[in-house]
Amino acid sequence: MADDAPGRDAALLALDWGSTTFRAWLLDGTGAVLDAVRTADGALTISERADSALVRAAAFEETFARLCRPWLDEHPGIPVLCAGMAGSNHGWAEAGYLDVPADLGSLAENQTVVPAGDSVVHIVPGLRATGADPDVIRGEEVQLAGALATAANRPGTVVLPGTHSKWVRLVGTRVTGFTTAMTGELYGLLMRDSILARLATGAAGPGTSEAFVRGLETEEARGDERGLPALLFTARPLVLAGRLDASEVADYVSGLLIGAEVRHALRAAAAGATPAGVGSAPGVVALCGPPETAHRYRVALERGGASVRMVGEDVAARGLWRVALDAGLATPAPTDAPTAHTPTPPPTAKEQLT
Repeated sequence: MADDAPGRDAALLALDWGSTTFRAWLLDGTGAVLDAVRTADGALTISERADSALVRAAAFEETFARLCRPWLDEHPGIPVLCAGMAGSNHGWAEAGYLDVPADLGSLAENQTVVPAGDSVVHIVPGLRATGADPDVIRGEEVQLAGALATAANRPGTVVLPGTHSKWVRLVGTRVTGFTTAMTGELYGLLMRDSILARLATGAAGPGTSEAFVRGLETEEARGDERGLPALLFTARPLVLAGRLDASEVADYVSGLLIGAEVRHALRAAAAGATPAGVGSAPGVVALCGPPETAHRYRVALERGGASVRMVGEDVAARGLWRVALDAGLATPAPTDAPTAHTPTPPPTAKEQLT
């Protein structure tokens, strides 16, 4: 996705290096995307073929150089900021965690620096909840920074659906707690390896079908009475009885799983006693994720009475830009520089608190 608009110089190379996906953006002096790369070179793939920390680090460096070489050659010395599983204990270099409650402005002050040929890569730390129910975030912290940097009204709760969905509670720019749900991974396992997979013909369809809503309604009405494991099995007898088509199984199961996650999270938030101590009722919920998945969560959230604000998919790039500005790695373009969009960046995380 190249953009050759004149007067837009590259200011930052931003990386979101997840477990299964590598994403990189070349950003200009306003944080807008000039070019982007997305590949399947995830951290797990790289670490699996390394038998020591030194070999693993070399493999990450080689992958970074291979995927970003055109940008590095064209913009020598450009600052590089990285978030995600590249900073885990099986990544490029362990970047550690900030214990919550933690201000997102502190991400800029606690980076791990890794040499990479002629470049230097700065890796953002994750977030960690300690106590009776420990939990971790790595990668989503920059999405939070991006969501807040673009928010007219700061949300009290940010929901990041995915393989491992995150529910994060904020007060201003301060993360006060969070919890993780393995909803996406459970769905994948069920649709690949369980008895339900033998029934289903195809994956969940785009948007929200009647079968998905049926799953939400079933979980809402009977989840407390029967429990999720029992409700999941109902897909089989419903198909055998001719009351659920095989093509609807995936959507029905998706509704059961997302319904259980959302209903319990909202109920716990309203009671002020989430597993990770997230806090009180969510108020406005910022929802960030792939459009199809986010739409499913939006339906479930609004059924539960939440007020939902959708956040764009480019929020990770926006968050990396925000952290780079806080850290002094990137210099914003002058307000009178020629540009195709509004050049003035949002206030830094620290400025937002004052």
